[in-house]
Amino acid sequence: MNLTGLNLNHEEKYLFVFAHPDDDVFISGLMKRLILSDIEIHGVWLTSGGYLGGQEHRETELRQAISVLGLPPERTALLRFPDLGLIDSMDRAAVQLSAILTDYRPQNVFVTAFEGGHPDHDAANFIVYEARFRAGLNCRLFEFPLYNGSGSFLTWRWRINAFPLGGPEMFFQPLSPVEIDCKHKMMNIYSSQWMFMIPARLAQSRTRLATMGEPYRPCPDNRDHCIPPHSRKLNYERWFNSFMKIKFRNFEESIKRTRTFPTND
Repeated sequence: MNLTGLNLNHEEKYLFVFAHPDDDVFISGLMKRLILSDIEIHGVWLTSGGYLGGQEHRETELRQAISVLGLPPERTALLRFPDLGLIDSMDRAAVQLSAILTDYRPQNVFVTAFEGGHPDHDAANFIVYEARFRAGLNCRLFEFPLYNGSGSFLTWRWRINAFPLGGPEMFFQPLSPVEIDCKHKMMNIYSSQWMFMIPARLAQSRTRLATMGEPYRPCPDNRDHCIPPHSRKLNYERWFNSFMKIKFRNFEESIKRTRTFPTND
């Protein structure tokens, strides 16, 4: 564990890529710091959420959240791919994100982690790799955790705001009071997602955010998304599959149809 923040460079640009409105909460402190430091950032949301309805409401929450964040609307993009449908939209999403990367040319890209928590989160991670390769860029990739099923028996296998054990070295961005306030206000705005925001808030107390902060880590260049992110049962196969009906083999099959960037296989 490395308790350090990014070495902020005003000459560099940052792109943040999310599967859904509310994923941004988990890295909003860093986003606020960049904005307050007059560093240019853009945000891309691949879906509007709303698999169970309420798409317009979730888009309203998103607009309110980016207003609190201080991110100008013209520096955001909402691509509106189907919620819980990114696995079947990988190629089209990579085409659109590649165009955004080509136009914006960021030096740093943050994306939801490949952690086996939600299939759209994992798909977003792959889409960033694929779009970067198609755009011919060498920008640095970072990922941040949301939730996964690699925890202990005492937490019902849930691990929130933390990566599965192993993998690249983690870094932590301690947050200032202003950044913590922004994060908690955004959690309140995403009231439609209370079932995720409440445990996220409990896992991210003010003291913990000030002393440790938000976790993130660099993405390995040679990642093979056809290999599960950890050895335990994936969260979406264990908890959500009664309505998701998605297994890792579905994810793997789509990767093999879409992937053009080289791996070690």
